[in-house]
Amino acid sequence: MSISFYIKNPKKLFRHMPVLTVQECFQLSSQPLAQFSFDEHDEDFDLQQFQALPLSDFECLLLGVNEKSGRGFELSFDEDTQEYAVREFTPSTLEDWQIALQYLADLARILKQPITCETGETFTADTIQTFDFKPDMQFGISMTPYEDEDEIQNYKLYGVTRPVALNKKIRDKILSDNDPLAAFSRLMRDIQWIDAYSARQMIGEKSDTGELIGFYALSPELPTILPYKPEIEYGEDPDISNNDISSWTLIFANDNGSLTELPYETFISRLPKEKYRFIDAAYILLEAFTKDELAQLAIE
Repeated sequence: MSISFYIKNPKKLFRHMPVLTVQECFQLSSQPLAQFSFDEHDEDFDLQQFQALPLSDFECLLLGVNEKSGRGFELSFDEDTQEYAVREFTPSTLEDWQIALQYLADLARILKQPITCETGETFTADTIQTFDFKPDMQFGISMTPYEDEDEIQNYKLYGVTRPVALNKKIRDKILSDNDPLAAFSRLMRDIQWIDAYSARQMIGEKSDTGELIGFYALSPELPTILPYKPEIEYGEDPDISNNDISSWTLIFANDNGSLTELPYETFISRLPKEKYRFIDAAYILLEAFTKDELAQLAIE
């Protein structure tokens, strides 16, 4: 679920203007925008090349503001309709909406074009801030999880840096707050910007049997976010399901350089209760472990 807004690419001398480059999309903003579609720390990522490409080269870009965004917003360009589109997810945070509407105002002002919402409403750069997004937030929060909720353990909303898993208990707590929209926004934002490493899920294949195994790596002296019960994450091979994984493993390095592998369930069962806490319905934040503490977990 989402709400989209569209701005026509203007014409000059009977021809449409060139599509804005990524850099131009950032430069027109009155806010310190960041992109969350690509890892800029990846050694293969070329920032200058990325910034020079037209927006139309991408299906969409996930944008937001560091330390403020929860889910961000998508920016795209449709060459067939010659329209820029800003898409906001349902539900998004108060800050996400404020950032997206301000970007729409900035973009419309540069292009000197009106803004059309998928609802049929039309706005200008000066009136877009009057769009009432709160009913969409309320609806989205109320409908999460939205079917067979008594059987759903958690429902994941994808944020700018990591997913957030909600369940009926968390949803009901949000809705019972004096300000449910602020409570939801705070939860989404705070989880995105926890000062901790989100352990990366990896999938491998056993050379002898061909069975698929899932694993995570844990480093000492580093607060880490891990799933309490692992499952295939969004963004992995869409042809792989949870039923395809024969086992889950956690790996960490020893002082001598060797690796210790523990069945994931065994690792979780050995965790001291005071060393972790749930941040949502599915993920836990581990305090930093020393090498000695990790070694102790391996021999218990």
